[in-house]
Amino acid sequence: MSAPVVRISHLRFGPVDHPVLDDIDLTLEAGHFLGIVGPNGAGKSTLLNIVAGLIKPDAGHIDLMGQCLRRFNRPHLLRDVGFLHQLHDHQPSMPMRVRDVVAMGLRAYHWPWNRTAKSEAIPQALSLVDMAEHADADFRHLSGGQRQRVRLARALVRKPRLLLLDEPSAALDTVRQEKLFRLLRNLCDETGMAVIMVEHDIAAISSHVDSVACLNRRIHHHAMRGENIPEEIWRAMYGNHIHIVAHDAGCIGCGPGEHQHD
Repeated sequence: MSAPVVRISHLRFGPVDHPVLDDIDLTLEAGHFLGIVGPNGAGKSTLLNIVAGLIKPDAGHIDLMGQCLRRFNRPHLLRDVGFLHQLHDHQPSMPMRVRDVVAMGLRAYHWPWNRTAKSEAIPQALSLVDMAEHADADFRHLSGGQRQRVRLARALVRKPRLLLLDEPSAALDTVRQEKLFRLLRNLCDETGMAVIMVEHDIAAISSHVDSVACLNRRIHHHAMRGENIPEEIWRAMYGNHIHIVAHDAGCIGCGPGEHQHD
């Protein structure tokens, strides 16, 4: 039996008396699609950055593909990890073709003698996000939603075993969001890629993911497909000021007669 793609044990980040993340335990097998939800400032982006090796935790242990993530093996392990950072509201200033932006995600991009911009993986990745016809366009002149799709292609171009996504549906309309979630579901099922995706809207993702982790400093609940998330969990994460509304009983988080946060 192969090792889990990700195994996080007793992870802590921040001061002991006021940690940003506290006692996080999480295991992800190949092909698993995990959604992470929680309020602003809950530590969601911090957790992704730690898994990506960009931030060192203050305590705990992380295994990627069965190997302990350490400074000396980080470059090797991260060759199998794709990462879409949270979208920041700024305009790109340097002229660059779309295909060159995607090429930055290739493992060999930093080797100039490899003609990465001509790699067959680039049009394949752009096709996945319906941007192949824009391969030679200037990235600066794309709409916000188009740029987000190109950034996703850059994360997918290396065909990662683990994909980390921080609010990937930002700047996408409802139709594009649904296409994105279906694409990720298909990639998990067909290639065995594991996905950890931070999103705010559980209603949008719950019919696609295998599980949902409710995070606010710690994991308050980890609901698998078909499992309800109790109302007290939502209140523990968001406080008693939240408004509870009825929701689709077929999604993760709510069953018949249950409710969902809004």
